[in-house]
Amino acid sequence: MTASLDLTDDPAQLPAERAHRRPVHRDRRVAAGAHELLTVTAPTVTLTRVQSGVGHLEIEAVCGTEVGDLRLGAAYRLADGVSSTVAHSTADDAGPRLGPPGARRPVLVAGREEYEYLRIDLRQVRNFERIAIFAYSESRSPLQWGGTLVVTTYGGSRIELPLETLLPGSTAVLMSIYALDGELVIRAEMETIDGDVREAARAYGYDHITWRDDRHPVD
Repeated sequence: MTASLDLTDDPAQLPAERAHRRPVHRDRRVAAGAHELLTVTAPTVTLTRVQSGVGHLEIEAVCGTEVGDLRLGAAYRLADGVSSTVAHSTADDAGPRLGPPGARRPVLVAGREEYEYLRIDLRQVRNFERIAIFAYSESRSPLQWGGTLVVTTYGGSRIELPLETLLPGSTAVLMSIYALDGELVIRAEMETIDGDVREAARAYGYDHITWRDDRHPVD
């Protein structure tokens, strides 16, 4: 009996071989009540539809006073094309700031309690497209980066991003959040920016914002 000289792949083996050669990508998730750490090698977490659509997503800069006068803010783009920034500043007023400004039901709120915080109203997640979270020095002095950016979801899950590895500077983009098919994808950015809030927003594609100065958009 002559051995076959047919060197083509066996069709029955192709799916298994391809699966072996090409690992299947699976989004990293965080279970209710669990913690996930964002790192250089594992920079993203995808929230479930429940975590992306129930209650609020809270982002806190858990930092000590030794860091300096750190303020937390965000550049955002809504589904209707509206782009702007929101940040709490003691130089302006002590109350929370809303995004979009003057909205009856703001999608985003920036303020300070024990720590600087941002809150995303997930009841309005359909109105949300993406956000870049930044930190800056209110006095424009270099910050001694440290502490942790903590994202808390519905169900008590936490995503944590240590800040001590940032390069020296007074402004940095810390994290991005994207809405994708009804779920929110959280990604560590950790990039110190040469410039102020305006340059941070432009560096991440928020280039349809009109500015009053290098820190404040035109409302």
